[in-house]
Amino acid sequence: MAVDKSILDAITGGYKFYLDDMKSKNITGQYYDEVERLFKRIEELGEECSDMNELYAKMQNENITVKMSDAYTRALTEEGNKKYMPQNGEIPDDSQLFKNNLDALRNCITSLRDNFDNVMEKATESERMRLMVEGNPEALIKSIEDMIALAEEPGMTYANFLRLQIERGLDKAAQATTRSALESIVESQKALMAPEIETKMCEEKLEEYDKEASKNKFNIVDVNVWNLISDRIERKYRPDIIKRDKIYDLFHTIIGDLGFWSIAHCPFAPTDVPPWSMMGDIERAKADIEKTKAIYPGIIREYEKLLYRYFGLRLKDIIYDSKFIHTIKSNYIDESQELIEHLLLDVYPQCKPFNTLPNDLIEKRSAMYKGNREVNPLRNEPYMRMKRFYNSKFGEGYMEKFMKEIGQEKVDVNTAKINSSAAPWDLETFFQHTEGKIAEPDLNETFVDNSASSKVEEAASTIKEKAGGLFSFFKR
Repeated sequence: MAVDKSILDAITGGYKFYLDDMKSKNITGQYYDEVERLFKRIEELGEECSDMNELYAKMQNENITVKMSDAYTRALTEEGNKKYMPQNGEIPDDSQLFKNNLDALRNCITSLRDNFDNVMEKATESERMRLMVEGNPEALIKSIEDMIALAEEPGMTYANFLRLQIERGLDKAAQATTRSALESIVESQKALMAPEIETKMCEEKLEEYDKEASKNKFNIVDVNVWNLISDRIERKYRPDIIKRDKIYDLFHTIIGDLGFWSIAHCPFAPTDVPPWSMMGDIERAKADIEKTKAIYPGIIREYEKLLYRYFGLRLKDIIYDSKFIHTIKSNYIDESQELIEHLLLDVYPQCKPFNTLPNDLIEKRSAMYKGNREVNPLRNEPYMRMKRFYNSKFGEGYMEKFMKEIGQEKVDVNTAKINSSAAPWDLETFFQHTEGKIAEPDLNETFVDNSASSKVEEAASTIKEKAGGLFSFFKR
């Protein structure tokens, strides 16, 4: 499920100014293309991610903010050099080249400040708070001013200027931001309780950066070298991340379908439970419920076969699944412990083709639903973590302002607790209740429809067959 459009527009708006500014200056070329690619990548992530928390984490993982700022700065610098380079094939002397270079540097500072002021003027209050931390060009401007100061030293020649700026690392200012970005990513991964494998990957990137940076006196890694190192680390972890997600998706689908099949048996389902309660036609809702009760056990069994065929796992193994356990620890899980245990221990053994849920389990599920005990009572905790982190990073009140600006002020909360009568999750008791107690049915078991309707159809088929035989006899 994609990030809400209003939220995504608010996020992308803070980065679109890079593209808009270059378009207004008629800047094209490789750096413009890179900024455009990164902007489109943010939009792609917005379609892939389920919430802004996940979107920001992935943007940080891919270092998008730093890469976009670097490409934008290089584009402005290149454009400034074009303006101050001689035309018509004229070959300038060193003094003219020196002057042109200095003019380009000064022009770059002016452009950076003017553009930043322009963006800040148009930005919302929360965008300004974020830009002051992530988009403030003053650190980059300071490095350009250092280069200008070097150029203005008495007796400086163009040749010495070019040599000294390289020897002193003044030309590598933009690359120096990479490490701080990596550090920020690790910090956010831990603060937002990202899954362990993603955090471990980011920590390894930071370690590898420091290791590579220690090989030169500037403690900086060339951006092209770093991109290769970063790519190597990501390729190392990516297969495990993909496998983990595929396994979890199957587990999550089976649990979700068990819950849907179970609630379909409750008498209030046609009027109280979406999507049936939203159909506006009670008879149509009842017909769809009967269809759900009939086909979902077979669908679930096929998902189980896929889980076993490709990963050698059964539903009982869900309690050891790393991502499932992480969703519980981080309170990303929507369902209460009581509901999950009910689905695993009570509903699952009954969920077979041509079978229906026994009355005692229907009553148990109905009581759970009516008693408001199906939802994780601490489901707001992930938002609270995000709020605490971003308010500490961008300034107190940032999240409140951001949510209000995108029309989601009702979503903003100051407590992890939601309106649920369920008990909070407790992993210790969850393991006690489920370990070794989840059924392991034969996936190759065949099923026979013994329902009354099936017997009627069978009898009708038998009569028809015999009648056909008699007709054939008399015909002879």
